[in-house]
Amino acid sequence: MRTLSTLTAMTTAGLLAAQCVFTPTISPLSPILCPGEVVELSTQSYDAYQWYRDGQPLPGATQQTLQVDYFNYAGSSVSVEATLDGCTEMSASNLVDGWVFLPPFVMHGGDEPIFFGPSGESTYCWGADVQLTLGMPYTANIQWYMDGVSIDGANSPTLVVTVPGSYTVTAAPGICPNSITNLGVSIDIDFIPPTQPVIVADDELLCAMPPGQFHQWYHNGSPVISDGLACINADVPGMWTVYVDYGFGCQVMSEPYLSVGYGSIGAMRPWNLYPNPSNGIVTVAWNGAVVPGTYWSVTDLSGREVRSGFMPMNSMLQLELGDLAHGTYLFQAAHHHKALGHASRFTIMH
Repeated sequence: MRTLSTLTAMTTAGLLAAQCVFTPTISPLSPILCPGEVVELSTQSYDAYQWYRDGQPLPGATQQTLQVDYFNYAGSSVSVEATLDGCTEMSASNLVDGWVFLPPFVMHGGDEPIFFGPSGESTYCWGADVQLTLGMPYTANIQWYMDGVSIDGANSPTLVVTVPGSYTVTAAPGICPNSITNLGVSIDIDFIPPTQPVIVADDELLCAMPPGQFHQWYHNGSPVISDGLACINADVPGMWTVYVDYGFGCQVMSEPYLSVGYGSIGAMRPWNLYPNPSNGIVTVAWNGAVVPGTYWSVTDLSGREVRSGFMPMNSMLQLELGDLAHGTYLFQAAHHHKALGHASRFTIMH
């Protein structure tokens, strides 16, 4: 007759016999994959295997190892069922995770653009401080490009831009240095030279060419009240300069103009120009001997030089200007960059 104690002992023995003496484990534990990365999971040596993903058996996954990749397994729980000497045991779940990164982005630093071009390009003045900085966490294997060509030595997060071009960058996160990603867009940057006005003497005035929206005149470095006008009565001898606002933040001070006062400068003009108006043939007659190296120029009223050269030693210069548009022009002569008198204003009529 079996007693209660005998039944209890038999049941306990049966339960113990049903349990395996091993528990499979998976290595590496809780791997985190980089984009595009593949990792091999493995367990100990047993007689048979069956791998599972999220509780479902993987068809054909019956080896000691299992290849898991970022695309198919990131965020999945993987386990393995192992059999040894007829006893089968399941491992604990092992989370396979993956790094997730935002796409690369670039921040603009330094000076602000003065305007944006018709194609969206950021436009700056020459000499502006322009910096492109790659955002975190892209700190590895950085390479900047201009117009599709890699820039030698441009491997830092920040690129200082000094010339116009179309810029982009490739890089990888520091924890996944082999996951190199392209920015995906190009950053178009343009530079324009600053406009520098030229001071032209016109009868009793000094005028800034080309004129702009506002003009600030200086005499010997001190500002002069001139109501912002393009021309000023400069009857006081000294060094004159002008700063012109052209409305787009890309302008510089004029070169100095040395005036000796209009009471005497008119008499110093060593040439005569005729006829005025002209049909395109203009004669410049020099009063006295021409100093070697005397330079002459003809500009339009915007300050654009349309003709230039050196005065001939025979003191007579004939200008053929018939191809120029109808309008008013200025003739000026200088020696070693010093004006030799007021500019002569003349008109071409066809």
